[in-house]
Amino acid sequence: MVPLVLLVAAAYFYITDKGKFPTSEPSITPETNRFDASFPKPSSTQGKKLDQDCLQRSTAIYDEEITAYEAIERKVGYGRLRDDGYGKGLNTITKEKLVRESQCS
Repeated sequence: MVPLVLLVAAAYFYITDKGKFPTSEPSITPETNRFDASFPKPSSTQGKKLDQDCLQRSTAIYDEEITAYEAIERKVGYGRLRDDGYGKGLNTITKEKLVRESQCS
């Protein structure tokens, strides 16, 4: 009896609230105006060159750390996500790369 009452109450509230909250249809897309979007202005070419140099240094550091990580992985026989006695884990290597890249821009 209780499940039937709950089902009837849910149906009642669904029908009464249907007009209050608009639902989106997959075939209906909101109208967008591409010309209203603001795009960042490109920086100077010297700034881009410095950013590229910084990103290349970051990638070189990352490549060295990954090479060391993979050598240790072959030695111990399993991948390490966390830092341990063998050295940096994959999470730390990736986080440090992301921090370096965020500082480049």
